[in-house]
Amino acid sequence: MIIEKIVSEIAQENAYILSNSAFSILIDPGSQPEKIIAKLQEIDKPLTAILLTHAHFDHIMGLDTLKQAYPNAQVYLHENEKEWLKNPELNASALMLPFPVTCKTNIDEYYVCDTPYNLSGLKFHVRHTPGHSIGGISLVFEEEELIFSGDALFAGAIGRTDLPSGNHTQLLQSIEAELFSLPDDYTVYPGHGPSTTIGNEKLYNPFF
Repeated sequence: MIIEKIVSEIAQENAYILSNSAFSILIDPGSQPEKIIAKLQEIDKPLTAILLTHAHFDHIMGLDTLKQAYPNAQVYLHENEKEWLKNPELNASALMLPFPVTCKTNIDEYYVCDTPYNLSGLKFHVRHTPGHSIGGISLVFEEEELIFSGDALFAGAIGRTDLPSGNHTQLLQSIEAELFSLPDDYTVYPGHGPSTTIGNEKLYNPFF
């Protein structure tokens, strides 16, 4: 599996394109879809899925454009945030931007946590990691020993908890139960900033 990271400008959020020999999937479409589309065209593998780790504005702004460009890509989200795409208060754009963010795209499937997924040969399972947001999830790829943690866990930090549905205690519990239970050598690809490892965060993250 090949991983491409695209950083968008509005909040320095990370989008990730994962590809194998035949297909690709996208994690979090970010705020600059044109950069993502350019990379997808370079990769030249059909996009089969768009996986949302959560529905804050900086992770969904490019969704409509990506879906228009790749109408066959299935969109996944946790059901707890099913109203957020169309609600600027919930997706925090009303709080943090001078304009509201809404998406017309419909969700094709809500995650079933702890159930194995195989999307075009890309295998993973989903762990519910609320606290930053009520429907926040992390994607665990066991064969590759890596995890996409959304805005739950960062290198040397954790997600903010002062936005709608945020809960600091719940976030710490989510990370300890769902992420720190993974092997130390798992690589963590967060929604912002550089990658890290589970072991490094258990040792040095100042929130634990």
